[in-house]
Amino acid sequence: MYLTVWVELEITTQLLNGENAMKITKWDEQAAEDIGHAFGYYDYGQETGMGVFYSSKEAVANYIAVYVRMAFEGQMLYATSERGEGYIAYTLPGQKMNLKAGMAILKALSKGGRSLQDRMKKEKKDFIFVGMVCVREQYQGQGYMRKVLDMAFSEGNRLHVPVILETDAKSKCDKYMHLGMELEGVRYMGAYGKMYDLIKYPN
Repeated sequence: MYLTVWVELEITTQLLNGENAMKITKWDEQAAEDIGHAFGYYDYGQETGMGVFYSSKEAVANYIAVYVRMAFEGQMLYATSERGEGYIAYTLPGQKMNLKAGMAILKALSKGGRSLQDRMKKEKKDFIFVGMVCVREQYQGQGYMRKVLDMAFSEGNRLHVPVILETDAKSKCDKYMHLGMELEGVRYMGAYGKMYDLIKYPN
């Protein structure tokens, strides 16, 4: 997910395999709403996007805000620095996130076949799953998207496991490929649009 947000956070510094990353330790409810709104009102152009699963853009925003809250409570949410230029949520091998809030969308996504995440789980392969990526509006175009993803890539290199993510628009997929990820497959879901599975193998 590629988001544009303005948030205020209290964060602490962690060193992740040579990459400075900030784990968010105190979450503002308004921040979760801001992130949700940014994703819910993303401009998909002629693409379908995840909005088709919900009754309105505001409903999408509400779902994403819940997802962000779950990532925070699971201690899986990080920022690039104290200024909070960009944010990422990811799970390490063995970590799990409660996704009960997203059961409706997960059911719809199954129409396109098994995701890369599901296939790797079935094959009992370890991986890092990126569930959210965002960059604040005033910092876009300055390389922070790469810095955000490098947090997960560095963890993948450290653990010798691939980093995977899925996204709902080619415009987003193209950004991830530009930053070093490979397109592993496309799931076609008819009226529900497409989902793009991407992977970054460890160096």
